[in-house]
Amino acid sequence: MVPNNYQEFINDLKSLVASNVIPMRRIDDAVRRILRVKFIMGLFENPMADLSLVNQLGSQVRTNNRPLF
Repeated sequence: MVPNNYQEFINDLKSLVASNVIPMRRIDDAVRRILRVKFIMGLFENPMADLSLVNQLGSQVRTNNRPLF
């Protein structure tokens, strides 16, 4: 997301949240979605990614009919 100058990005983001330009619920939603994908991929049980699933990244495929959100 921000490969360079991440400290400036974090400071700017904190400032924008503090001034209510970016609602905290938006940050919470983004974190929730990232953690959900990591959980679905099994990264908490097995931190080494299964590269055979790389073609499914970003797809709308649902596992066991579970909702994405």
